[in-house]
Amino acid sequence: MNTETLIDTWRRLLADPHKSWVLYEHGTCVVLTAPEGDLAEQATSVLAEFGPVHA
Repeated sequence: MNTETLIDTWRRLLADPHKSWVLYEHGTCVVLTAPEGDLAEQATSVLAEFGPVHA
């Protein structure tokens, strides 16, 4: 799946203006319910705390 398709899909799914999200290269998306400051840094912290997740 290409990046533009992923971006479009997440934009449609996460239309809440109070949430932000960060999309990583391989399709991982982190939703930030209390976004502030550097979003990429905040998303990386979430992944460090709760990831990795394996199917």
